[in-house]
Amino acid sequence: MNYFVGAYLNSQLTGIEKAQVNRIQLFADAGLPAQCLYTKYNPKIHANAAKFGLQGKCFTLYDYFQEAIDDQAVAKDWVKYWEETCHFRLEFVDVAPDIRVFDEHDHYVLYAHFTGEDYQWPVYMNFFDSDHRKVKRDLYDSRGFLSQTKFLKERQRVQAEIFYNREGQVKLERTYWEVNDQTVLKRIIVKDFQQRDWFFDTEEELQTFFFDTLYATGDVYFCDKNGYIGQAMANTASNVKVCAVFHSTHARGQADVMGSPLKNSYRVPLSQPEKFNRFIVSTTLQKKDLLARFDNLPPIDVIPVGYVQPNKVNLRQKQPNRIIGVARFSPEKQVLHQIKVVERLVAEFPDVELHLFGFGAQSEEQPLRDYVVTHDLTEHVFFRGFVTDLAAEYTQASLEMVTSNEEGFSLATLEALSYGVPVISYDIRYGPTELVEDGVNGNLVERDNQDILYWKVRSYLKDAKLRKTYMKNSLRLAKRYTEAATIEKWRILLEEV
Repeated sequence: MNYFVGAYLNSQLTGIEKAQVNRIQLFADAGLPAQCLYTKYNPKIHANAAKFGLQGKCFTLYDYFQEAIDDQAVAKDWVKYWEETCHFRLEFVDVAPDIRVFDEHDHYVLYAHFTGEDYQWPVYMNFFDSDHRKVKRDLYDSRGFLSQTKFLKERQRVQAEIFYNREGQVKLERTYWEVNDQTVLKRIIVKDFQQRDWFFDTEEELQTFFFDTLYATGDVYFCDKNGYIGQAMANTASNVKVCAVFHSTHARGQADVMGSPLKNSYRVPLSQPEKFNRFIVSTTLQKKDLLARFDNLPPIDVIPVGYVQPNKVNLRQKQPNRIIGVARFSPEKQVLHQIKVVERLVAEFPDVELHLFGFGAQSEEQPLRDYVVTHDLTEHVFFRGFVTDLAAEYTQASLEMVTSNEEGFSLATLEALSYGVPVISYDIRYGPTELVEDGVNGNLVERDNQDILYWKVRSYLKDAKLRKTYMKNSLRLAKRYTEAATIEKWRILLEEV
């Protein structure tokens, strides 16, 4: 089995999880066995997996020890159970699919939150003592069974966590202490696994045990989250095959890739390269930079994190002044640069639009929204949120802007080009420099030079002939990243690793 290992799979995808979803589909099309594997506890992961077409193709470390790696789901009529079996009184909350539960003595005992008003799929239940203090929280897996209990003490701090299998048997325990007024994990116990209990002091120790235990001859782990689980991977047994996948730049400063400090995400594989069988990067330039700086690295394979499928594109459907931006709202993406370009374009192009697809912390997104409002751009800049499939948006768009100060590959750039959407990007390591040919299928602009960025976008919008040329070239050059070519690269790696 080929395992693509990450930390979490949320309801919205970052670039790394998007790359994993693409890779799962690629391997499925090629007839290669593959699953996504995640290390963090997440009772919603199987619902998230279904959203992205990963049913039966992912599970977590906790699923494994809870004996629940499949997608089997069982509903329960909780209203009927409480009213007819327990004879409890229920109060239905008006603003949410929630219920307050009172026992036969009319004492308020628990508050339950559900995913819908059929009240069959609980998310959590909070339990209260006689003083209405919350003392326990039960978390339910999206598949319907009680998955975890949190025991709470003063100030709602966690004292212990218990994890169950579908039959309600305890399979794992986590206990906590208070150290300097902070709740600190002190002990993890895996219960009744291989006919005994197992004891761990840290999450990292548990992860390594999990990787070693799950591994079978012929398996390969592809570590997509080296910052979270790189050390646990490095600590696995010598027979375990581990490949580190680089999704971003490895150096903090792009002006000096030879001397700049390393990012924490890649500190482990680059400081302990002997623990890894292979490195995988998305671009030839990153491979060149790694080999120039480091000795004794394992073999490095260049395999793009994305690939293109044949798309039917009608260039006549594109709206000339419709620009798209696909990026998380985070500092390194510099989305405000795109908004400021559009602000300067409005006078000359009254119908110009920038559609932003992404998500991020409120602290990052709200200033962008405030800028749009205070600069009267609400008719020109639109926050569209996270969208799973952007095909319809790429079909209409005439241009994509990329204003990041760094990229590992930029899946959004490749996707845009495959729909005949040229890209004007800052000239950064690594992806855009290989995906965009300046003056052919877009433009590469000096990093952070917003004036040149504006002039390049303006020139593109003003010149219908240039737009058509760039669009046709985008479609042509994107074909370098076909599914067949990418599969072949993976086949070669799997034969050699």
